[in-house]
Amino acid sequence: MTAPTARRVLAAALAVGCAALVSILSACTTKQADATSIPTQRGGTLHVLLDRRVQAWDPQRIGTQAESAFAVRTFVRTLTSQASAETGFLPGLVGDLSTTTGVAQDGGRTWIFSIVSDAPWQDGRFVSCADVKYGVSRSFATDRVTGGTHYARDLLDIPSTTDPQGRTVSAYQGPYSGVGQALYDRAVTCDSQEITFHLKAPRFDFDQVVSLPEFAPARQDQDTDRTNRDPLSVFASGPYMLEGVWKPGEGGRFVRNRKWVARDDPVRSAWPDVIEVEEGLPSTTVAQRLLDSRDDDTTAITLSDAPVAMGAQLQTADARRVTRPDSGVVDVLLPNVSAPAMADPAVRRAFALATDRQRYTAADGSPMTPTTSVLSRAVPGRRAAGPVEASPTGNPAAAKAVLAGAGVATPIRLQLGYAPSEAATRALTALLPVWDQAGFAVSLVPKTPGSGVVDVELSQVYAAYPAGGAVLPALVQRLSNPGLSAAVAAAEATNDLPARNRAWGDLDATLTAAGDVVPLAERQRVLLRGTGVEAYQDNVLLAGLPDLASITVNR
Repeated sequence: MTAPTARRVLAAALAVGCAALVSILSACTTKQADATSIPTQRGGTLHVLLDRRVQAWDPQRIGTQAESAFAVRTFVRTLTSQASAETGFLPGLVGDLSTTTGVAQDGGRTWIFSIVSDAPWQDGRFVSCADVKYGVSRSFATDRVTGGTHYARDLLDIPSTTDPQGRTVSAYQGPYSGVGQALYDRAVTCDSQEITFHLKAPRFDFDQVVSLPEFAPARQDQDTDRTNRDPLSVFASGPYMLEGVWKPGEGGRFVRNRKWVARDDPVRSAWPDVIEVEEGLPSTTVAQRLLDSRDDDTTAITLSDAPVAMGAQLQTADARRVTRPDSGVVDVLLPNVSAPAMADPAVRRAFALATDRQRYTAADGSPMTPTTSVLSRAVPGRRAAGPVEASPTGNPAAAKAVLAGAGVATPIRLQLGYAPSEAATRALTALLPVWDQAGFAVSLVPKTPGSGVVDVELSQVYAAYPAGGAVLPALVQRLSNPGLSAAVAAAEATNDLPARNRAWGDLDATLTAAGDVVPLAERQRVLLRGTGVEAYQDNVLLAGLPDLASITVNR
């Protein structure tokens, strides 16, 4: 049986098993899909061109979309993963280092994952339960392991304490100091290859959370922080390993991890033998090289969007080599409910009604789609339609009526803070006339170090994993609203997946209708590739970025 055939048989077997188990154990969320046109030969070199510098390849430090999407398909394995189309599964969650997507117990407060016994590190040792436990523990060492996500600190059943500066911090300070180690050892336990996580509160999307690099294993004897080595070094548990060292400003060369076996990896096919990464290139250079597609660039891709200024060239480019997937990034306006001007719910609702999303997107100039949802289109539960009174062009008349009904005097003077850029200034300036018609006198305030408190802030939200729980709890927390906080807790404690998705969709609609969050637009990517790149697909579950689990190159 060939490796591709074996994977399709495995996909079918797991799909049947998941269907039988889902209602009992909440352990599977995967369905079988058609896996056709799968290549059968490995080889060649894939080139990846980046217009930025990689900050860290340390899994517990990875926080950007691009670094995460690259790492989890090449050298990092996690307990669960988002499936690629090639695996034989519909887009969704599958077990990776875990044999299933996890078993929830104790009403969602306890999660158990059985780790496979045949996942090798690059030196041939197999990933152990202790490796996963140690990897997760590193994210608590915030004095040394900076960046990344912080779900472990937020969710694991470890008490908090107050540091000398009066800040609330975890009573466990990571594996280096050893402070609070017994607390961590009670929250995360190993029994042979079975790892158990005890959470502070029910969290039925925890199977999605552990797909993030934060929950990747780490070998204690190879810990870059313990040995004071470069955090850009790589010790691989996936199909590729870093050859030599990563050179900041230049990049690095990933070669095949010869200990990795394709049939034992349910997610990654790893068709190219080598992945060459160049970093720190100007964005126009990246786009032009891919448009020209010469020499090594025929087998090149990028994780960087083509510049808006090159729009004319992109219009005449080979459409088969340009994709425009959703990025999952949503531009939003966040009212400061503690500011006097925005403390009144009627003011927030009127401000949202008066916001002209079409003007914003047109003036910004970047590829984006107006939206009335803070959830991206890839997140289940998102509602297609917004509040009845909301209009893509704003509804100043309805906004004025809300203010008049609440007895609010106008004009209402607001300061709107934003990270300054030409595009953001254009986009926000375009909104001012409609806000003015509704009774809002808005002043734009570029954010600088030490700048004061504003009434509204332009920001972006992004789901680190495809669920409302990756976005909405943080937005609700800033509101200090007991009713909304209770709705978050109820959604997180809902075992039934469709019901949980509906609950997140309902909460999204509640927040946006009230003007507690004002969604503006979801951004799209513009990605190019060379003429020799095959089996290419963008994965909306990986921020719309190229899925390196399946890409092949014309050798």
